[in-house]
Amino acid sequence: GSSGINAEYGLKISPEAYLTFRGPFNDTVVTSILTLQNVTEEKVCFKVKTTAPRRYCVRPNSGMIDAGETMEVSIMLQPFQYDPNERNNHKFMVQSMKLAPENADSPLDEIWRNAPPNSVVDKKLRCQFELPAETEEAEAAPAPPAATAPAPAPEPVPVAPTNNSTFIAPAATSNTPSELQEAKKKIDALTKENANLKKRVAESRQVAPADQSYHNAAFHIIFVIIGWLIAKFVV
Repeated sequence: GSSGINAEYGLKISPEAYLTFRGPFNDTVVTSILTLQNVTEEKVCFKVKTTAPRRYCVRPNSGMIDAGETMEVSIMLQPFQYDPNERNNHKFMVQSMKLAPENADSPLDEIWRNAPPNSVVDKKLRCQFELPAETEEAEAAPAPPAATAPAPAPEPVPVAPTNNSTFIAPAATSNTPSELQEAKKKIDALTKENANLKKRVAESRQVAPADQSYHNAAFHIIFVIIGWLIAKFVV
């Protein structure tokens, strides 16, 4: 309903229907804030899932909220090539459940694993992307302007359990700029070392076969390390 409260389970969610992400999107992480307010007199636990787990990081993606308390959840959209004509079907789902006093100190994984299906409430939100007019021409792929129709309001989600197989818990962390910078420095250093090895080999063509095999092994190890770093930090 318009109250934004999850039925009798008392978790007020804001925004109620749409998570808005405002660009530019090409080279920066864009964050939308989801506010969860526990309007009951008991602890409430929650977890956040999405249909596009590779595109978002969520912090925190699960937790407990004490009676009367509020928690902010940061939903971080990873950089991508924005196309205004591409339909966006990304959705998020907040699952919540009141905690019985005897379960208040149990591990979250155990609480969710043993939860009766009718005790969990789902709230679904759609994602919408907005791009400032001054950056749209520079960032968006060139295409004829499309007619913009208001997005349909999301259908109310019944309290009864539904099939949530398309919703997956997103990661809670992502590589920080400092981590990426450090990885790039390591790759540059290894690339320079590889170049130096090539130069030494070129200057000593008459080395013994044993030395040749040492250089070949060194090249192979360096390429393996570079490949691993690129896969871990850059891709």
